Amino acid sequence: MRYVILDVYPSDRVDYVLAELNNWFRLLAGKDAIGVELRVVKKYEIGRVIVGVPNPLVKYLRSAIVIVGRSNGTALVTVKVSGTMRKALAIASSVQYLFHEFQNM
Repeated sequence: MRYVILDVYPSDRVDYVLAELNNWFRLLAGKDAIGVELRVVKKYEIGRVIVGVPNPLVKYLRSAIVIVGRSNGTALVTVKVSGTMRKALAIASSVQYLFHEFQNM
């Protein structure tokens, strides 16, 4: 299992982004994604999300991130991909939110 740390802007669109991400992920992965769901490990209030995905399917998730990030006025960026949940949680809490300049506008 790999853990992908994502930043979403605006932060109120996190649920919409996760739904779109799951749809595109399943479309791109095809039969490899049968019986696989993206696992949301943790959502942060600022717009950061940690998503768990099986190792062989990470490439499809990263492709889906690019597609969803370019649609409907939503920005979506991969912060880091980690191999363990513990490390992903540590990175997510220590790395600064990438869209922090836009939050106070």
